[in-house]
Amino acid sequence: MFSARAVLALAVLAGCHDAPAADGPDGGMPDGSVTPTCDGTPTECATRWEEQASDRFDMVVGNPGELAAFLKGMPKGADLHHHLSGAVYAETYLDWAKADGDCINSSTYAAVFGNQCSASTQPVPAPGAFYDATVRAWSMKDFVAGAQNGHDHFFATFGKYGAVAGAHRDDALADILTRAADENQLYVETMFNLGKNLGTLAASVWTQPVTAATLPQFYDALLASPTFTQQLNADVAVVNGAGAAYKTVLGCNDISPPAACDVGVRFIAQISRTGALDTVFGQLVSSYEMAAKTGQIVGANLSSPEDDSTSLANYDLHMAMIDFLHTKYTLTQKSPLHITLHAGEVVPKYLPAGSNHNTFHVRRAVEVAHADRIGHGVDIASETDPEALMNTMAANGVAVEVCLSSNDQILEVRGAAHPLAAYLAHGVPVALATDDQGVSRSSLAGEYVRAATDQHLTYRQLKTISRNSLEHSFLPGASLWTSVAQAQPVSACAPTDAMGIGDPASAACKQFLDGSERARIQWELERRFRLFESAQP
Repeated sequence: MFSARAVLALAVLAGCHDAPAADGPDGGMPDGSVTPTCDGTPTECATRWEEQASDRFDMVVGNPGELAAFLKGMPKGADLHHHLSGAVYAETYLDWAKADGDCINSSTYAAVFGNQCSASTQPVPAPGAFYDATVRAWSMKDFVAGAQNGHDHFFATFGKYGAVAGAHRDDALADILTRAADENQLYVETMFNLGKNLGTLAASVWTQPVTAATLPQFYDALLASPTFTQQLNADVAVVNGAGAAYKTVLGCNDISPPAACDVGVRFIAQISRTGALDTVFGQLVSSYEMAAKTGQIVGANLSSPEDDSTSLANYDLHMAMIDFLHTKYTLTQKSPLHITLHAGEVVPKYLPAGSNHNTFHVRRAVEVAHADRIGHGVDIASETDPEALMNTMAANGVAVEVCLSSNDQILEVRGAAHPLAAYLAHGVPVALATDDQGVSRSSLAGEYVRAATDQHLTYRQLKTISRNSLEHSFLPGASLWTSVAQAQPVSACAPTDAMGIGDPASAACKQFLDGSERARIQWELERRFRLFESAQP
């Protein structure tokens, strides 16, 4: 997955000037990079370098500029809660819109295609007052609550630039991977709308009410449709097309491809929970079926505001749908699809008066829908018996995708009010994520900065979170770790007097890594940590 060019560039970026290891040409690794050395065993050196990096972190945590630079360079495993359309910055969308000849509505700031320009719109402007106003309308830039609160402004942005986003899926993928590479990030699982063909078919074949009791009949009717295979193949083609097209945009087959080509990416089907019930069920079925046909799609998620009236009304039925399909596909090993769910992104302020939805969303996502990961989980303290629920999540390895910027901007939950510390205290695996980094004006490094400054996490806690992000990704293959918390690898890759974790692998370790994409990327993360930490002053 990682080219010699990208690996060598990381070594240079880390400022490593130590002697090369004697494993490859001229004493370097087979890919041409160098391995830092010190006096002592690899494990002793790794301990010393980690302490060195931790001390450096403690020195810069009070200096915003130095902390941002430190955490940008720090190796970061994965961004696991990532909406593709919300990840692109407004200025980039405006560049694309201008090139396309689109127009912007003069009062609503909504983009329209060039053939829809009218007296109420104007061409995409050059930088200036209207340009700045459009950027603010398409993101949280300079937002100050007033006539509109942060919650409503955040969710209103997507419809304003939606026409541009829909026309530039492949450019968006190239853009987010370029920024990931720039931040020393290895992997992204990104959400966008998938399974639409089967969703449309489902709406056409089912005319009865959709209830938990009718799901078996609905499922049979959908699969019995004479066009089921055709529509499924069309959905699969969308996924495979997306997995190939961004590489063309980046130039991954060129002689000198950019580092972004080395960032791994998989897709998660994003299904709107405010959509019609028959369409939602069809898209869920498509997600399981697609995952059985292509490894490019690894999960499904229900999106759209969790506190929307339709989302609330259908929450239990959505969980029942996933439970039904879990029995059909997961328990029978018919599909490897994973489930990650937006759950607990609600606070009383935005719920209808008297609503109790903040007492059960996370629990039902875990216990009914068998979620492998929870997105946000902000309302955990108000869940019924939250201590037992967090203990269950910890015991079952149900991770939480924590999105500090959007939790602050949408729900006004920050600082001690945020449940991150509670999750960590209960041993629940945590991965920091961006959610919609373009809208939030953030980045994965920015989320690490917030974790350090707003949540007061230490360097070692951030390092564990980085490891957890790959451990709880939906990458295929066995894990490198028997314990992430203790940084204990599998026996085949246990450190020796000649090999540290992340060093050129021994024959036994290489054999293990060759059999697991997940473990290979985890090993690469450790290699980058050794380079980064050994280079700290």
